[in-house]
Amino acid sequence: MTAEQAQTRSLRQERWLLRYVTPQWAALSLGSLAMVLRAGVLALVPWPLKFIIDSVIGHKPIPSYLAALLPSAQTHRIGLLGALCVATLILGLADALLNYVGSRLYLDAGQRLVYALRTELFAHLQRLSLDFHRRHRGGDLMSRLSGDVQKIQDLITAVGGDLIQHALVIVIIAAIMFRVDWRYALVVLGTIPLLFIIIRIYTKLLRKAIRQVRRHEGDLWSIAQEAFGSVQLIQAYGREPYEESRFAAGAKKIFDASAGANDLQAQFSPVLTLAVAAATALIAWYGAVRVLDGRITAGELIVFLTYFRSLTAPTRRIAKTVRIIGRASVAVERIADYLFESSTIKEPAHALLPQSVTGRIDFEAVSFGYLPGPNILEDVTLQLVPGKRVALVGPTGAGKSTIASLISRFYDPVKGRVLLDGRDLRTLQIAFVRRQVALVLQDPVIFHATVWENISYGREGAGRADAIRAAVAVGVDEIIRRLPGGYDYVISERGQTLSGGQRQCISIARAMLSAAPIVILDEPSSSLDAETEHRLMEAIDRLTANRTALIIAHRLRTVIAADEILVLEEGRIVERGRHHRLIEEGGVYARLWTKLSGEADDASLPIHMLSHRLEGEAAE
Repeated sequence: MTAEQAQTRSLRQERWLLRYVTPQWAALSLGSLAMVLRAGVLALVPWPLKFIIDSVIGHKPIPSYLAALLPSAQTHRIGLLGALCVATLILGLADALLNYVGSRLYLDAGQRLVYALRTELFAHLQRLSLDFHRRHRGGDLMSRLSGDVQKIQDLITAVGGDLIQHALVIVIIAAIMFRVDWRYALVVLGTIPLLFIIIRIYTKLLRKAIRQVRRHEGDLWSIAQEAFGSVQLIQAYGREPYEESRFAAGAKKIFDASAGANDLQAQFSPVLTLAVAAATALIAWYGAVRVLDGRITAGELIVFLTYFRSLTAPTRRIAKTVRIIGRASVAVERIADYLFESSTIKEPAHALLPQSVTGRIDFEAVSFGYLPGPNILEDVTLQLVPGKRVALVGPTGAGKSTIASLISRFYDPVKGRVLLDGRDLRTLQIAFVRRQVALVLQDPVIFHATVWENISYGREGAGRADAIRAAVAVGVDEIIRRLPGGYDYVISERGQTLSGGQRQCISIARAMLSAAPIVILDEPSSSLDAETEHRLMEAIDRLTANRTALIIAHRLRTVIAADEILVLEEGRIVERGRHHRLIEEGGVYARLWTKLSGEADDASLPIHMLSHRLEGEAAE
């Protein structure tokens, strides 16, 4: 990225929030208008008290511009007192009404902004390539999607409901004070910069502290999410104390960071209070001197003291909202980090959208590696054709799953090409490519929903009847109907209320419903009993009929009937052919099979375990 591109991106990140603020402009404008009017009302609040002191008590005539509106101070002092008290009440009611209207408008606008931002950020995160999700923990994504986005609404409310209003109050009050006595106004306003300096220093320190708190919170939610997702394994190995200590350590980091932020905030108010007290003493002393010299009236002294308190009110309010603004500013930075993250899998400028697909896949001298790091695949060439099953075997880390990911274009090769019906996947629409591939994983993904809703996930717009037809077609209808409620059975989160076989039945039916011409199976029958495995293999036969099928095999007995077996070792295809031919060649596959056949107990051993055992025997 060039310096100019980096600068352009920086500017975009600084202004990105405006894209969400602009649609709320009407509500924010009306809210601002209400706050402007409220600022004017607040500037008028001390004046009835001034006239009560100067005119009702002190017998000073009412100013000419109010003489027509108020009773005479000389002849109707009680009437004047009543009118001024009514005026005080009216100003209080106006203040309350305008505060309600302005705050409500800002809150509603902020909520709509949060809704738009949260939905768009979720959509953006879903579409980022898998390498992004490999680099970032789920808890941190959740933290930014929930807490950080909510802080944006707090920012809108704090800026619109507090800062704008109080800034206007300062301007109006300053203008009135200069009109009454500019020397006294200079003394009063001269104390304000000290207050803002204190605010600025503590704001900067709090922002830094809060940024650290948020980072630790993201780490903690990742630990919690990981633990809740693996609770069965944790309990099986009795690792609850370890996970509790891990969580406690993460929580302790938040506690320590929050303690530092709390200490700063706790210092803030007393320091500000002390500064305000010192300024009040100075202003009261100087004002009293001005009254004694006849420069101002006692009522005007009250107005100035009230105005000073009104000027310190914004700073006090800021003192309460500094943490909100600090957290919101950090949240804006954190959201921008993800919102401007681009996917490494790019949609081509003029994406091709073929009318039909047969499902032939070609790898032409493909190499791939996760950056940073060495290549996982080196110079892989293979072909998958409709109606034939190709099996991938090899030890863990050989690159089997990586080949499957390249077919779905979750990643792009660093060298070579992956072709669909002779077209480079990088020239096709990404969504189109992925619609052509159905996945049946070793650990199928099951949602907290009904059985038929889980099956219908395989095709957009599919309904209950479509899901049932797919289950019948693939031969798992009987198994599903045995569930309480059948197709309407509501499955728990991650399918924990189902057996492994039942989860695979749903996954296979989902793949059948998708009608994708390419099927990738990641050893869907592993860890199942013999009877369930036999029934699932029959379902897989129906699923893969007349389709391009790639089977990632972890146990050799599942690949005997494959049309071609590809043996991967250290990212390269070292052998290929049918079962009997590979046995005759006496290579890697034959050694694995000989080991399998020689020990009945190894009949279901995973390939990587057999490989490690053979390597150990060779070393001896």
